[in-house]
Amino acid sequence: MKKIILGILFSALALPAIPQEFMKVSGELVLTNDMQRCYQIRRGYSRKDKTQWEPFCGHFKNFYYEQGYEYTMHVEKYDAQADTIYVIKTIGRDNSDSYRKQMELKKKREEAAKATQSVLDSQK
Repeated sequence: MKKIILGILFSALALPAIPQEFMKVSGELVLTNDMQRCYQIRRGYSRKDKTQWEPFCGHFKNFYYEQGYEYTMHVEKYDAQADTIYVIKTIGRDNSDSYRKQMELKKKREEAAKATQSVLDSQK
């Protein structure tokens, strides 16, 4: 009986491990050249890592995305050719106000530009 249990344990340990990695998903979608709204992803976990965001126009399995939040997750090894990323576990969701602050700043800049333009138009 012990031999059977040990055999099962050793065979389970001998199974090849699924390659895994960490990934971040940005809080905003981007519009690509072919007019698709895609996620922005960045591989890795380090905050010091300044790797550029890249668009991902596929789907996620085992993950619910809400715009305005940056997610950190553990995924199966990402293949750039794949159209689906399997999420093993969502580690964190950054609900900082950075996205909202950026949008508010952008809106204020647009309003200021419109006000400046209307002043310039009225002076003509």
